[in-house]
Amino acid sequence: MMTELLTEPFVRHILIAGVLAALGLAPWSVYVVLRRIVFSGAAVAEIASAAVALAVLFQLAPFPIALAMTVASFVALSRLSGSGRLPPETLVGMLYAGGSAASVLLIAKAPRGEADILNILFGNILTVPVEMLWTLAAVFAVLSLLQFFAAKEFLISAYDPDMGRALGIRVGAWNMLFYAALGVAVAVSIRAVGALLTFTMLVAPGAAALSLTQRLSRAFALATVLGVVSSVAGVALSYQYDLPTGSTIVAVLTALFVAALALGRLREAGA
Repeated sequence: MMTELLTEPFVRHILIAGVLAALGLAPWSVYVVLRRIVFSGAAVAEIASAAVALAVLFQLAPFPIALAMTVASFVALSRLSGSGRLPPETLVGMLYAGGSAASVLLIAKAPRGEADILNILFGNILTVPVEMLWTLAAVFAVLSLLQFFAAKEFLISAYDPDMGRALGIRVGAWNMLFYAALGVAVAVSIRAVGALLTFTMLVAPGAAALSLTQRLSRAFALATVLGVVSSVAGVALSYQYDLPTGSTIVAVLTALFVAALALGRLREAGA
């Protein structure tokens, strides 16, 4: 089956897009789970969808607007969630509700844009162009380097900001950089593979990895492996059984998460 996948140009592009999304998002999913900002991804995905609807309404290029709105939303969450005035889940919930409402209202005013909105909401991995594959590779390469060299600052800023300040780390600036980088990753991935697969890839690999190990170094590596395996398996299954590719990858990710959670519980019970 793998030989057929690699020899078919159409399927090969889908496979590359899925693997790139996994390599780019799975390591960030560990941070997302540990920082407890899982639903922020879903909320910002709605904002990105509303941005695309707005662009369609005014006949503008959707991707730059979605990118700007996604990054701005993540940065706003990082600033507002640290204010202490409201619980973070309140802000996330209102962002999700506002984004959803804006999407519906804008679609109502731009009925010809429904196909574009559906691509964003449910995924367009089947139609990802070669140019977008290069964009994915370039953006995720830069973000991976950032994550590697700023790992200490990202972790300390998230879990022990007082120590970070004592060490001279500008906690607020590093948190904003983290959210801005995450926003770029989400915006580019949504444009390539859709909101559903992006959100799942931003949660499931990290959650599964942290269910299996408590060592962060192993968790990052394991999350990446699980993300790549899920993408390849999902593309292969969708090709074999004529299933929607994005949803199949999501189903595989969900199954791996359930298996990892069960295995982790069994280990705890046997300890």
